[in-house]
Amino acid sequence: MASFTIVGGGIAGASTAYHLASSGHQVTVYDRADTGQATDASAGIICPWVSQRRNKKWYRLVKESAKYYPDFIARLQEETGLDTGYRREGSISLFKDDHIQSLAYDRIRSKQPDAPEMGEVRMVSREEVKRMHPHLTGLYPGVFVEGGGQVKGASLLKALRAGFLKHGGQWITADFDAEKAEGTVIYATGAWGIEQDTDPKIRHQRSEVLHFRLKDGNNENHTPVVMALGPIYIVEMGMNQYAIGTTHEDTESFSAEPSEENYEYLRGLAHRYFPDSEIEDVKMMVGLKPYTRDFLPFLGHIEKDVFVINGMGATGLTASPLVGREVARHLNGEGTTLDISDYSYI
Repeated sequence: MASFTIVGGGIAGASTAYHLASSGHQVTVYDRADTGQATDASAGIICPWVSQRRNKKWYRLVKESAKYYPDFIARLQEETGLDTGYRREGSISLFKDDHIQSLAYDRIRSKQPDAPEMGEVRMVSREEVKRMHPHLTGLYPGVFVEGGGQVKGASLLKALRAGFLKHGGQWITADFDAEKAEGTVIYATGAWGIEQDTDPKIRHQRSEVLHFRLKDGNNENHTPVVMALGPIYIVEMGMNQYAIGTTHEDTESFSAEPSEENYEYLRGLAHRYFPDSEIEDVKMMVGLKPYTRDFLPFLGHIEKDVFVINGMGATGLTASPLVGREVARHLNGEGTTLDISDYSYI
C-alpha cells in the first residue's frame, strides 16, 4: 500500500482519488471548494465523436473515456446508491442546411467502425428533430448519434466523493499544507494551477451557462442532448428545465459572477432555439476551465513524487473518469489503455 496526497477535488482529482483508494492505497484529498469550479457549472455532454478536432491524442483520450463511462457509472452507482444524472438518450447535432448535414453525417459516421459504442448514426429531417425534441425549433436538420449521453457534474462529484470515502479515503476541505503531504503529491488544481508556478503553464477561460424553464412545457420524456449551431449545446435537466451554453472568454480573473452581456447572449439563444415557448430564468452558472498547451490535457510527473493532472478544459467531464483510472494504473505500475507519455509533454 502506497500513500498519495491529492490537491484539488474536482472530477479529475476525485476520480483519481477514487481509483487509487479502491486499489487499496492510503489517499488524502485537499479541496478548498473554490467558487467557480468548472465541475459545478458544466452540463456534461458525453458525445466526443461529433467533434471536428483533429488532434489524435485528444480524440483517443475522449473516445476511450466515452467507452468507459457506462461501466464506470454502473460501478459507482452500485457502490454508493447515488444518482449521477448519467443517461444516454442520444445526441442531435444541428446544421444550417441539408448539404452541410450530409457532409457532417459522412464525417461522423466514418468514426463508427472504431467506436461501436456510438451506436446508430443517422441523418434526421427537420420534422424528425421536432418529434424527438418537441419544444425545439424545427428550422434545422440534424445527425443523430445513439450513444450520446449526459451527466450532471455536481452529482457525479458527490458520488465520486462518497465512493472514495467508502474505500477509506480522507477528504479535507481546506487549503493544502505541503508540510503535511504524504507519499506522492498529485496536483489536480484546475484553473488554480497557476498558484503552483510550475510547468505546465495554466491559463483559463470563463464559461457561462444559462439554466431556464419552459413555462408551457409538457414534455414527460427525456430528450437527446443538442449540439446546436456554433459551439453551443442544449441539455435537458428534467422538469422542463434546460441548460444552454457555453460562452468562452479568456481571462485572468477568478470571478464567478455572471455577466449581463453573456446572460443576454444566452437568453437570446434560448429564444432562438425554443421560439414557441415562454421562457423563465432559473440561474446563470460560471465555470473556470483550465487549459494547457495545444488544448491537450497534461498528465505526468513534473518531478520525483510530484504528478500533475491539468488542462482538461471543456473535456473535463467526458475525460476525467477515465483519466482517474489511467493515472491510478500508471502510478500502480499497471498497464494502461492510453500511453500516458502522449500527455506528459514537458
